[in-house]
Amino acid sequence: MKIKDALKKAVEKLKKAGIETPVLDAQILLSYILKIPRWKLIIKENEELSQEIVEKFFKLVEKRANRTPIAYITGEKEFYGLPFKVEEGVLIPRPETEILVEEVLKRIKNRKNPTGIEVGVGSGCISISLLKNKPDLRMIATDISEKAVKTAKENAKIHGVDERLSIIKTDKLKSIKGKYDFIVSNPPYIPQYEYESLQPEVKKEPKEALIAKDEGLEFYKDIINEGYKLLKENGFFAFEVGYNQAEKVEKLLQKKGLKTEKVKDLQGIYRVVIGEKK
Repeated sequence: MKIKDALKKAVEKLKKAGIETPVLDAQILLSYILKIPRWKLIIKENEELSQEIVEKFFKLVEKRANRTPIAYITGEKEFYGLPFKVEEGVLIPRPETEILVEEVLKRIKNRKNPTGIEVGVGSGCISISLLKNKPDLRMIATDISEKAVKTAKENAKIHGVDERLSIIKTDKLKSIKGKYDFIVSNPPYIPQYEYESLQPEVKKEPKEALIAKDEGLEFYKDIINEGYKLLKENGFFAFEVGYNQAEKVEKLLQKKGLKTEKVKDLQGIYRVVIGEKK
């Protein structure tokens, strides 16, 4: 079977399964198996694939048709220009979270030897992206999940920032001491009643990394209450929030007397909320 025929068949199968980006997904899977960049598939479209490759490819296509996220199939997801290892049981990095990284970097740009905490490290994409872009930064990151801690440690090593990132298995900010320039988090923020209407792919991700009690505000409340005393003067919280939560999270920060700012994503939705200790 030629590359172009394999792709055509895969696209039809993915379309039938209701996959939103069948062409892109088929190309990603085939380039992953062939270990070549996607653009090369066009140049090599008339090349014959071995039977073994064809079988491997359609096994993965079947997985994708069953709504397994692409990142879990390939074991990798790009974030902020860097590749991150991901596996089932670890939250997949999202493009909108890059705005959170941007906003933190903006605020620590001129600080010398800053220190920060990330709550809910997941794959490590936030902390590692910050550390790669600010060489004098040091961070502590926490997560309750054993698998997340293991994955984040592996990613920190791959990207050469493991000496500046201490990853601890703990609940939110428990056992953290000292004073820090910032606390950053993309916590679970989906209310239980909204979870049911999520895409099947999202439901394959760890539930505990997605759902929060109290209308989705549980983690923000806990992090703000526990973290306030850990922030230096002029220190700040930086949160990713759900599509309708920015004002509620802003109010929680203002209750503590923090100066707040909301930042929109490319869709015009408030996606990041900052609270600064003045």
